Amino acid sequence: MFVDFGRNKIYALTADGEGVSVFEGLEDLVESLRPTVIVVDILPGKLQTTAAELAKTGLAFVRLKNLEKLSEERKNNGVKKTDENDVRLLKTLYHRHPEIFQPLFTTPEELEVRALTELWVELSAMKKASRLARTTTKDPVAAETNKTLNLLVKKLSEGIHEKAAKLPLYRRAFEELGLRGPSLAYIVSHDGWAFKTLPRDRLILRYQMTGRRKYKGRTIRSRLLITLANTVVLNNNHRYYEVHQRHLERFKAEGKKNTHWKAVLRVAERILKDLHSLAKRTPDI
Repeated sequence: MFVDFGRNKIYALTADGEGVSVFEGLEDLVESLRPTVIVVDILPGKLQTTAAELAKTGLAFVRLKNLEKLSEERKNNGVKKTDENDVRLLKTLYHRHPEIFQPLFTTPEELEVRALTELWVELSAMKKASRLARTTTKDPVAAETNKTLNLLVKKLSEGIHEKAAKLPLYRRAFEELGLRGPSLAYIVSHDGWAFKTLPRDRLILRYQMTGRRKYKGRTIRSRLLITLANTVVLNNNHRYYEVHQRHLERFKAEGKKNTHWKAVLRVAERILKDLHSLAKRTPDI
């Protein structure tokens, strides 16, 4: 079964069929067509947990090693980019060059870290709200809530680091780059495949490190990357503190505003490039 994920739709083509079927969700597709293998060019982050659960039933997922192959095939054949065309080209590529595909694995450790970091994101938002409430009211329950959430978030962060250390890319980032924490764990557990398969320019675009953009307009992975960059700068990580200082001085000399955060963005981009390089040298992530 060959699958392409469009906007809120899933386009599927069977191995022996010619007509493209459209489904609302991955579970609907599996229930209707009962495939044993699903071949994709890319698996969206929001569907990775669902795919992992389906994989436990024996369903195998296979994806392109290099996403550029599909665009090259489209260009070479003069085919317009549409979801229907892409799923047909995927089928052609798979039969012609099966070696450019690989199984998509999601380990139990990765799933656990993913779930814990999603909880951490929710609790962190609640902690921020409770801190604001504590400063605007003298209610003892508000103060107790803030104290409890601070303790829970701290304890959860420590647990996430211990479990994320079982993930090869996280462990190497910790040992070689001095990076750690829930933000890094979230990025690695949700997006490890992207660091392994996407070219650097596509990865920079994926994390919205190009052009001017308001913080609230960023994706969760982009915001967490910036949070990670700011944390390592504040903790004087030697590798990235120097990057921050170099850009900070340049921005100040140019008379720019918000120089600290502009320099943090450059640190975030550097971290992204370092993780990309590290992932290429890290097997089985």
